[in-house]
Amino acid sequence: MTSRATAPSRGPGARVRSATIADARAIAEIRVASWRATYRGIVPTSILEGMDVDRDEVRFRGRLANPGLMAFVAEDVTGSVIGFVMAGAARDDDAAGLGEVYAIYLAPGARGRGVGRALMDAALEALEASGFSTAILWVLTANEPARRFYERAGFQLDGTARDLDFDGTPVEEIRYRRADSGRARTIVA
Repeated sequence: MTSRATAPSRGPGARVRSATIADARAIAEIRVASWRATYRGIVPTSILEGMDVDRDEVRFRGRLANPGLMAFVAEDVTGSVIGFVMAGAARDDDAAGLGEVYAIYLAPGARGRGVGRALMDAALEALEASGFSTAILWVLTANEPARRFYERAGFQLDGTARDLDFDGTPVEEIRYRRADSGRARTIVA
């Protein structure tokens, strides 16, 4: 079961609502398309080409069944899912008691329309409602557009970095932290 919003919210041209298991396929399709569009030149091509929507769908069905997961999707005016965000309790040993934005991805055509801001608002508000006043997230160091987005959302580097191994290629990721997670509406355009 996922976090239930009291009412769906609307961003510019998008409606944000709690995700359900029925959204797993759309979430998987967005993740694969977003990774391929965003991480080319950052993550080895073999990883991007090896991504599989069917495999991701199964994984997301399992994740969406987790009652501790706060998951939201954004729909366009036709009802098509164009983005998602997932959050919950922080997974890092040194971040006990904090919330974490695990993932936020948009369909490539949905970028630059306020959809990401609406999804981030939903996640941060859900984290605060669950008692997490501080949130963290991880981002690939080379993903400059995402880093700028997170910084506009009030996240700041916290000095923690780690390498991920993609087919033997190390790719650095860095951690951001944001206090007062529920004050999401302070995102600057």
